[in-house]
Amino acid sequence: MPTTPARDPVPTRTRVLTEALRLFGERGYAATTIAAIEEAAGLSPGSGALYKHFRSKADILAEGITELIGEGAPLRALLGGTAETPEAAALDRLPLTDRLAFVAVAGLRRLEQERDFNRILLRDLKDFPELLDRAGNDEIRDNHRGLTRWLATQAEAAGGDLDLDWEALAAVTMNATAHYWLLRDVFGGEHPTGVSEERYVRALADLVATLVAPLDPAPAGEGPGAPGQAAPAQGTPAQAAPAQGPGSSDLQNPPRQGQLP
Repeated sequence: MPTTPARDPVPTRTRVLTEALRLFGERGYAATTIAAIEEAAGLSPGSGALYKHFRSKADILAEGITELIGEGAPLRALLGGTAETPEAAALDRLPLTDRLAFVAVAGLRRLEQERDFNRILLRDLKDFPELLDRAGNDEIRDNHRGLTRWLATQAEAAGGDLDLDWEALAAVTMNATAHYWLLRDVFGGEHPTGVSEERYVRALADLVATLVAPLDPAPAGEGPGAPGQAAPAQGTPAQAAPAQGPGSSDLQNPPRQGQLP
């Protein structure tokens, strides 16, 4: 009877890198010893076996930051309109608020994916100016530029105000998303306000939608319910129907950690 080949074990170098970043995130860079990393990676603690794979603890940090930044490519591709996935193709068919919610959930999943990076960024990278600059340029600024272009594209498609300060709106949107994730992380997975991710994302999407594609105010006595007035188009901030696609399903069933919605 043929046997199923065994999976290749995780390479030692990968284990060392993964466990080191986890410990850096949990304990802090300075408080994490080489021996602790070796033990977590399944090596004999204090043996110096780690040095067969990395020259120093600082080298581990630098490589880890580089890998974490590289893992953000799917989100940047989504914002840039170059992601060739069924989810990306379905995104353009959603109502505006659901497109905005979809991107917000993707941002939250990215923050979850890079949890260790975020903790290291806040606690330790001030002592590593080159790594801090790389994180600012290759992660935060790149995502900001992508979101700025994406929001402006949504406004153009919806006939919105193209002169709006899209850079500022993208920064506000990113900061709102990151702050929600950060407080949830600090408080052990639940936001201290008790507002769920689904509710938060929907409120954020509704707010941003009013700027991306604002409705013309109806004359007094006229409106969506007034005689002779047509209801707003599906997907406008006044009436966003539940989406049948990645936007709504991902709010109900968020993707697993590290996955785009």
